[in-house]
Amino acid sequence: MKRLTLGIRLYATDLTACIRCGGAIRLRDSWPLNGGGRICPKCVSEAVEAHRLAEAADRVTQS
Repeated sequence: MKRLTLGIRLYATDLTACIRCGGAIRLRDSWPLNGGGRICPKCVSEAVEAHRLAEAADRVTQS
């Protein structure tokens, strides 16, 4: 599928949607993902916390 472009420059205040939760966010308040799309700070912090908990659980089971 080809991506369509309108030739309009994006600004930091333009809105987009978080690819994880679907919430509306401004471009300057989000991070781009390698696979395309953007992610909001809330989803980033949730993903980091889930990763930390998984690592901690893995350490407990290996001990």
